[in-house]
Amino acid sequence: MSGAAGGGDSGGALPVSALVFRIADSNVLIGVRSTERGPEPLFTDVGGEPCAVAYTDPEEIRRDLPEEYRLFQITVPELLMRLPVQCGLVIDPRAASPLYVAAAERDAVIAAGQPFPAGAPVRIKQGGDRQPALVAAALPRVAAVGGVRRVYLTRYQVADAREKVLVAYEADAEPAGTDAAAADAFMAAAAEVELADAMQVVALDDIPEELRRIVLEDVPPVYVRADLRDGPRDGDA
Repeated sequence: MSGAAGGGDSGGALPVSALVFRIADSNVLIGVRSTERGPEPLFTDVGGEPCAVAYTDPEEIRRDLPEEYRLFQITVPELLMRLPVQCGLVIDPRAASPLYVAAAERDAVIAAGQPFPAGAPVRIKQGGDRQPALVAAALPRVAAVGGVRRVYLTRYQVADAREKVLVAYEADAEPAGTDAAAADAFMAAAAEVELADAMQVVALDDIPEELRRIVLEDVPPVYVRADLRDGPRDGDA
């Protein structure tokens, strides 16, 4: 991996801790029951603070889950965003050292779950990443969108989180919905080929400038719309 750089400059810098990025990049299992107030996860108490309970081991949560709760998978940032602000989170409560996110730490974990967190070291693989099955499944869908100009495909890693496939697309401002359609094209393709790796799909303009420069200079596009081939990049001429 090469092309290392800092993250974006939106918001304050995150605490310098590899653990916060690993937690933010995690999927967990939770139990949810229906109540008069709406869906409610399983809660416990940690030092007087109410905490949602989550697991990483399917067998363990099935053993602990009360009968009226249903099993769901969710990302840690998404779970934290759905909890009341006074609630924390405990992951793997039966472990020798459970992971604990206090209510006061939730905003830092949510911020760390962004594609390019402020203050985080980010490494982008130069030269792109070969994903022939994914590309073959995605490009007909991308071409059908019409408003997608170019697509870049490589790998990237935020701090000590999982390395992911990075898909960056450049799209026309019009028609409306082009961004969502471009992202949907790659998500559908990933599902079709059963992509084993985690994947992040982002608009090129949403990548922080320093990192965007690495993509443009060091990652060849896997797709260029027909009317732009052998011509200058938009804005270059």
